[in-house]
Amino acid sequence: MALHQTGAKIGMACMLFLSFCGWVVSIGGTAHATNECRENTDEWKENDTVGESGHLQPFPGDSADEDRAYDCGVHFSLDWWIIAFQLFMIIFGFLAVFVELFHTKFTVMNLFAIATALFTLYTSIYVKLGYQYEGGSHSDNTVGQGFKTAAAGGIIVCVCNYIFMFIFGSEEGASGEPESKA
Repeated sequence: MALHQTGAKIGMACMLFLSFCGWVVSIGGTAHATNECRENTDEWKENDTVGESGHLQPFPGDSADEDRAYDCGVHFSLDWWIIAFQLFMIIFGFLAVFVELFHTKFTVMNLFAIATALFTLYTSIYVKLGYQYEGGSHSDNTVGQGFKTAAAGGIIVCVCNYIFMFIFGSEEGASGEPESKA
């Protein structure tokens, strides 16, 4: 027996595709911010907002140039794990919808809830960092633009994940006439 009707499957596939599009935007923004960190670590050290944001630890003083990749990698490691987990969830979602490999809504819903909570945290952090670095569309501050790009992708992913969970978790209506118990 199928878990979902064709219309619901199409809706879930659309949400997963849009989630993938948001994921691509998020990975681009995070990659840009990581690259800016590696190229301009001194600017990040001078700006105390990195340590005060609660997201990234302050950089250790007097680190050598060869330590930049390590420092930036450590500071962005959770973000990259969240992005990797979301990609796993998009693949997992397609398998749950079309292949019906997983016949328990409970497992799929819980894993998507975890992924959505993580991406909500990710988005919140990048929105805050985007405002702290004040990089807008007409600003020369490319670090802030990377943060805002990552936040925009995160918002898309969160919205699509919430809609996917709503559609996936909904119960199908029974087909046919109701039976009378009289």
